[in-house]
Amino acid sequence: MSRSDPLRSPALQLTRHELDNGLVVIHQPSPPNSVTFAVSWVGEGGTSRDPEGKEGVATSLSRLLNAGTRRRSKRDFAREIDRLAATFSARASWERLEIEAGGPQAAQQDVLALVFEALTEPRLESTELQRVRREMREGLLREMTQPDERADRVFLERLLPIGHPYRRNPLGSPRSLERLSREDLVRFHRQHLTARGSLLVVTTPDAPATLLRKLRGTFGTLDGTSPRGPPTVPAGRRREDGRRRGELHYISVPGTSQVEVVVGGNAPPRRHEDFAALTLANEILGGRSVLSRLFQDVREKEGLAYGASSELESLSWAGLWTADAGTDPKHVQTVHHLLVDEVRRLGERGPSTQELERIRESFLGSLPLMLETSTQAHGLAVEVGYFDLPLDHFQQWPVALRALTPSDIRRVTQEHLWDGGPPLAVAVGPPLKDRHSDGATRRSGGRSAASADHA
Repeated sequence: MSRSDPLRSPALQLTRHELDNGLVVIHQPSPPNSVTFAVSWVGEGGTSRDPEGKEGVATSLSRLLNAGTRRRSKRDFAREIDRLAATFSARASWERLEIEAGGPQAAQQDVLALVFEALTEPRLESTELQRVRREMREGLLREMTQPDERADRVFLERLLPIGHPYRRNPLGSPRSLERLSREDLVRFHRQHLTARGSLLVVTTPDAPATLLRKLRGTFGTLDGTSPRGPPTVPAGRRREDGRRRGELHYISVPGTSQVEVVVGGNAPPRRHEDFAALTLANEILGGRSVLSRLFQDVREKEGLAYGASSELESLSWAGLWTADAGTDPKHVQTVHHLLVDEVRRLGERGPSTQELERIRESFLGSLPLMLETSTQAHGLAVEVGYFDLPLDHFQQWPVALRALTPSDIRRVTQEHLWDGGPPLAVAVGPPLKDRHSDGATRRSGGRSAASADHA
């Protein structure tokens, strides 16, 4: 294929179908020479649907979908997966509950049936719920004591207003977990794991007509109850809490040694017209591993961080972006200023033509690698289906990215990442013995000063 042509892989020849019960099906041909298939069921049962006071029910349900069905015990379910040489997993995120499975092409029909069985007939034993609740309580404890997990949680609580679905902790709280019962899981399962509003993506060598014929006898019997629609999403504005914008909010966690510094803010949803430019802006800033500015400046040149990167997470209802680094406590202020300054510089001057070209081609060079196996290609089809993107989205993706200029990158950085001023900043680490001598009151170009919270 020529450098300027869209990707022509058969795995990108997607088609969209709908069963009589309203379930949307995305068919993706398996990559050439692939001997495996993959399937994902994606429903609206994300953690944003957790009932008030019962936070954690979606995550609990997702963790119980592989713990047996009405027909099979937990052990028998696991043995069947092993017999088929298959994989099976389930997880709940803010927006969705997803089951993902795969295996040899010869086992496709059996694996599809097993996914349907887990989806429609989960055993949901009370003893297994107790186990899951213990695991989730342990997860909440880790969030309180691990700098990186605590920083992510505090960042969301600082950034997003109360009531925002992305502010909810997928693990719930100790109090809400204590309230969860098997009846809560059964009710949530009945309300949200339905056909309408859900998506089934299958990466398979079967032709679309063959696949649909197989699915009608199983997934075609799912309840066709109408979806509830998206939850209310308050405007995701920064919560100042009476402090000046640009301050570094420091959370002390005794017993830790490293500081995790996170800066970031709001971003537009996945279907926003600036998503392509923001993708490259993030890659330049910290997403492209060793080529990115943060890695080169914070880690390689200054040697101040164990790692430095950035992430753009654009979802259906809104988005988030973060830049983070782990560092020694004595470097926390310097690292904070470096992270903020890289965002400011990219918004003020943009990248050079050479830098943009280097990052863009590295990014695009990784796309064909994702089309070599069914599992990797499958993720692209799920993205197209879930965000309702054009079916040829990834075929046209290189064209869209190569049309962007340095001024486009500068503009979206200024509008979305800088957003009129320094981003929100949070640091979590050991108590600082002397914040003043550590530079907590120093400022970088008049942009930043630190405050401390003691948890």
